[in-house]
Amino acid sequence: MIRCSVCGQENDDLQVVCVSCKSFLQSKVDTLDLFSSVWVLIHSPRQAFRRIVLSRHKNYVLLLSSLLGMAIVYSVLWFKNMGRLFSNILTLLLTGALIGPAIGLAIAAVFAVLMLRLGRLLGGKPTYRGMYAVVAYASVPIVLTLIFVFPIEIAIFGPYWFDNNPPPLVINPVLYVTLLGFDALGVIWAWLLLIEGSIVANGFSRARSFLLAAAVFLLTAAVVVALRFA
Repeated sequence: MIRCSVCGQENDDLQVVCVSCKSFLQSKVDTLDLFSSVWVLIHSPRQAFRRIVLSRHKNYVLLLSSLLGMAIVYSVLWFKNMGRLFSNILTLLLTGALIGPAIGLAIAAVFAVLMLRLGRLLGGKPTYRGMYAVVAYASVPIVLTLIFVFPIEIAIFGPYWFDNNPPPLVINPVLYVTLLGFDALGVIWAWLLLIEGSIVANGFSRARSFLLAAAVFLLTAAVVVALRFA
């Protein structure tokens, strides 16, 4: 909560103008810088998400959502061993690059709506734009694995990363498990950021954060199970 220095009224953390005397409590953020925002996300996620939610222009959310979609497409192709459906690795990579952005934008929009409804159900006051920005910026760890880890996976295993003939675990088990470990850490980190960002966007106290975290976990698990049996 923010206490107004003029009238002493308690206001929500994201309130810009006092609800009682209309005095300014804090300034709005005009634009976001991608690299500085990512850096703050790393060492102070709550501060970063507060700035993201307060910003007037939520820059780079479409870019991050598009890259997230590419990462999701490549993950599904790996998960379902679908490399055999493509004539070569270049065709597979181009497919992910072409359809990934549209899928990412759609998934980010759906997650934003679900998180918005969930937040309001638990008593929060999120906005759709704020929640969409939270979802997009929470995906930064997954985007980082797409940029830095995925090229290594392709360079080492090539098309066999997406196939099981032979399985990449047989080709180089140590590297395969290590790279999967980095991918898993990225997903876990993104999940934790999504929870932290949702807490900020909803103005939740820690008391309700556990319910939110449990709901996000169940939502994520449902998506994974759906992919497994699709």
